[in-house]
Amino acid sequence: MSIRFLKLTTALAIVFATPALQSFADVPSGMTATISEQSIHNAGRNIMRTADGGIVATYASVNGNRAELTFSRTLDNGQTWMPVSFSEVTGNVGQAAVDSNFKGSYIVFTEEVNGTLISRMAFTGAPFAENPEFIVSDSVSPVGVIPQDVYVQASRKGWGQLSDISRETVAYGYQDAVTGDLYVGVSFDGETFPVAQKVLADPYAASGPAVAVRGNYVVASYQTTHPDIVPSDVPVSMRADRTYPAWIESMDGGKTWSTPRPVFGDMSNDFPVAEVASKTGEIEYLRLAAGTDLPNSPTLNWGSSRSSTSGGGRDYVDLRTRGTDERANPLLNPEETSPGVQMASVKDNENGLTFVQTSMLPMGVDEPGSEVSIVSFREIEPGAPWTHVVAHNVLTADPTAVDRTTSTLDVDATQFQYSALIDTKIRATSYKEMDPSSGEARLVVAVSTDTGMTFSHHTSFSAAELEARGITDFDAAGIFTSSQCLFEDRDGEVYVDLMVSQGGEMRFVSLPTGVNAAELREEEHAALITE
Repeated sequence: MSIRFLKLTTALAIVFATPALQSFADVPSGMTATISEQSIHNAGRNIMRTADGGIVATYASVNGNRAELTFSRTLDNGQTWMPVSFSEVTGNVGQAAVDSNFKGSYIVFTEEVNGTLISRMAFTGAPFAENPEFIVSDSVSPVGVIPQDVYVQASRKGWGQLSDISRETVAYGYQDAVTGDLYVGVSFDGETFPVAQKVLADPYAASGPAVAVRGNYVVASYQTTHPDIVPSDVPVSMRADRTYPAWIESMDGGKTWSTPRPVFGDMSNDFPVAEVASKTGEIEYLRLAAGTDLPNSPTLNWGSSRSSTSGGGRDYVDLRTRGTDERANPLLNPEETSPGVQMASVKDNENGLTFVQTSMLPMGVDEPGSEVSIVSFREIEPGAPWTHVVAHNVLTADPTAVDRTTSTLDVDATQFQYSALIDTKIRATSYKEMDPSSGEARLVVAVSTDTGMTFSHHTSFSAAELEARGITDFDAAGIFTSSQCLFEDRDGEVYVDLMVSQGGEMRFVSLPTGVNAAELREEEHAALITE
C-alpha cells in the first residue's frame, strides 16, 4: 500500500522523485531483461507498493532452459532494482505472485520438481535488506494436485493497530488443473504455511481462486459456468464459452466456507449497465450480463485504518442500507451460530471492504463487442450487499469521437486490474485496449475520487506515449501487471506502477493518473470548514 509520509523499518531512506521511466533491463543492478511471461500472466499480483513506499516484484527469469524464481525491489521509484535469486528453488518456475504487509513480503509460486508441479511459499521479513533471507516452504499443494492460477494476499489489518494478533494472516490459493477444484491455505503467523485445503469442488470452475484476507476473514472469487451462477435468462447461445464470477467467504480463517454465490445475481437485470453515446449524442444503455472471455480478475480486502469518516480518513464508503442475501449460508448468520464463536470473528473483522475487479460483455448488440470493466465491493459483514460500478473509459458509438478519455465498444479491452491509494478516496482501474481496425494498442486508466462510487477521471497512453516512457513497441502481445497500491509523490500527484512485458522483455513504468491527492484533501478540508 502507498502512503504520503513514509517510515522505513529497514533504516533505508526513500528519495521522493518523479517515478522513473526506466527499464528493468537497463538498471545498474543488472536485472534480467528476459522473463517467462507465464509467470506474470494470471490473476495474481506481481508488483506491489509496500507500506514503506518501496516496490517489490516477482517473476520467473529465463536462464537457458530454466525459468528461475526472482524477487526484486526498489527504493527509488524504479531507478535501480535489486534482484534476489533462490538457490533452494531448483525446478522450473511457472507462475508467481507477491504481496507485502508489516511483517514482510510473501511469494507464492509453482515449481516443477522431478516432473511434478507443486506450489510453494517464500517469505522474508526484510525485503529491502542488502541480502534478504527468505524462508521457502515445502509444497503447500497436496500430493496429486496440479496447481495453477496461484494467488496470495497478506492481511493488513494491523495498519494503525500493530498489536493486533490477526495482522499477520496470509491467504494463498490455486486451482487443481486436473479436477478444477479450488484450494485455499491460510497462515496465521505469516511464517509457517500449511498445505492448502480443498474449499470447493466445482466441475464448472474455469479459474483459480483470487483470495483476499483481513484478519480472520477470507474471501475467494473465481470464474465458472455453473448453472447456479450463470443468470438464468441469458440465452445459451449468448453465453457460449463465457464464464461468470462467483465468490465464497470464511469468517473463521478458512475453517468453514459459505456456499458459492454469484457476484452479480440470478438474472440479467441484476447486472449493471453501460452507457454508450450514439453518433447523434443520444445515450444507449447496455446490460452487462453476457459473460466474460477473460481469466479471473483480482480480489482485494481493504480495511479501514482510521476511525474518522472524513475524506482523508476512513478508507471505505458508507454503502446503501444493508440488505441480506437470501441465499446466505447459515454459518455466516450470527444469530444462528454458537455464542462467542461466530460473533467474535465477525466483530474482529469490522470496518473493511472486499473488492472484486471483473469485466462483462454487453447484451443486446449484434456483435459481442468489447468487455466493460466493473468494480464490485461489499462490506466485510455477513449478508452485506454488493455495489457494482462501471469503471471504464467513456463509451461512444462514433469512432471519430475517440480520444484519451473515450473509447468505442468494438475495441478489444483486456487485463483489467484494480488499485487504490490508502487513506484517500482514490481508486483506479487499468486495462489494455486493442483496436482491431487499426491494430493500435494503448493503456487506459479510469480513476475514481469518491471511493469507487463513480469513475469520472480517465486518461490513456498510446504506444507512442508509452515508448517515450521506455515501453517500446507496445501492441497486442503486450502484457502488464499493476500494483494494487497506488503511489503519491511529494507534490500529491498519483501514479499507478506497472510491470510491462513485450515479448519477454520486462520494463517498469509509473503512469500519471491525472489526479492530485493533495488538492483533493484541500477541497475536502475546505468543505468540512464550510459545513
